[in-house]
This record gives sequence, C-alpha cells and structure tokens, in this order.
Amino acid sequence: MTPVGQTPGIAIIKTGTLNDDDGTPGLSAGDTISYTFTVTNTGNVTLTNVTVTDPVVTVSGGPVASLAPGAIDSTTFTASYTLTQADIDAGTFTNTATVTGTPPTGPDVTDTDSDTQTLTAAGAIDLVKTGTLNDDDGTAGVSAGDTISYAFTVTNTGNVTLTNISIDDADPDVTITGGPIASLAPGASDSSTITGSYTITQADIDAGTYDNTATATGSSPG
Repeated sequence: MTPVGQTPGIAIIKTGTLNDDDGTPGLSAGDTISYTFTVTNTGNVTLTNVTVTDPVVTVSGGPVASLAPGAIDSTTFTASYTLTQADIDAGTFTNTATVTGTPPTGPDVTDTDSDTQTLTAAGAIDLVKTGTLNDDDGTAGVSAGDTISYAFTVTNTGNVTLTNISIDDADPDVTITGGPIASLAPGASDSSTITGSYTITQADIDAGTYDNTATATGSSPG
C-alpha cells in the first residue's frame, strides 16, 4: 500500500455591498449591507458539510454537501445586515465570517475573512430663528425698553448624531438662555431648549428695524 498524502484546505472571501434601500436618500440608519461569500477548496481532498457562519449576521444557504478540490462556490451563501445609527456614528462597520469544511479524515478545516464598510458622515444642521415683539415696558406702543423674544428651532439635517449643540448671537446684547442641547439624532428637531431676548433701544426705534443673526453649532462624531 502506498500512502497518499492528504492536505485539506479551504478559503473564504467575504464581499459586502452597501445599499441605499431604506427609502431615505443618502446613507442612513435602516440601509443594508448585502454579503456574498466565495468558498474555495484549496486542498487535495473532497470536503463535505461546508458551512459559513457570522457572529453578527444570519447567513442563508448551505451547507454545501460536497466540494471537490479546486472547486469554487460563490452562490450558495448570502447574508444581509441592517445599519444602525450607532454604526453610522462610528464611521465604519466590520464583521468576520468563518467557513468550515470536513475532510475524509482528520479535523475540520476553517478559514475567516472580514469585510469593512466605510460609512461616510455627513453632518449638517439647520436653524430657524423667530422673533416676537413684546410691548412689555409699561408704556403703550413700541418704545425703548420693550423686548423681542426669540425662539430657536434646531434641526439635525445630516446623517450622524450631533452633540453639544449651542446657539450664539452676533449681537452681544441678545441674551441666550438654555442649552447646550446634549444630543440630536438625524432628522430630529428641538424648538424649546434654547431661547433669547433683546431689549429695544431708542436707536433701534429711530432706525425703524432691528436685525441680528444667530448661529447654531453642533459636534459630529470624529
């Protein structure tokens, strides 16, 4: 009897595709990553019961009953993952798949491969400032000493969570009260946390108008 050396081996290539499929244009929570897995028998013996597992996603398909030496299977196994807001805030999503096959003799053979998706942040913020003129100085009609009260509606128009949101006003005589807003998720608005007030001067009344500008600033991940 002439012994024939058996060298079982297996390899996997995991490929992820990012899909903008949640109905909201651009990258956002609810979009998915679809995965394909290419499995190759790199040894010289037939492998049986070939499976693919992933600790994060559910893999569909298989097991492959038998895979001959040199054979490649790229259609049996698939998977999908739904992105969370935490994933987008982190900027990347990585996970690892493992393929396992059983040779005629000896222990199972395995291989792993990881896929990393770059999740591009698009931080953006919108501010709407609304002023209300108040006749509240005790003198009827508009007069120096009346006030303008300001409401600020801040909206996160980007795809990452914004934190430490504050509002500044170009006029140092405008008093800003409240805030900062600790956190604002994509699409969320806050119209109650931060307010402002200004006391009208005689110069303002003589000018006929009073204009000033507020700026909202927030921090995005990274």
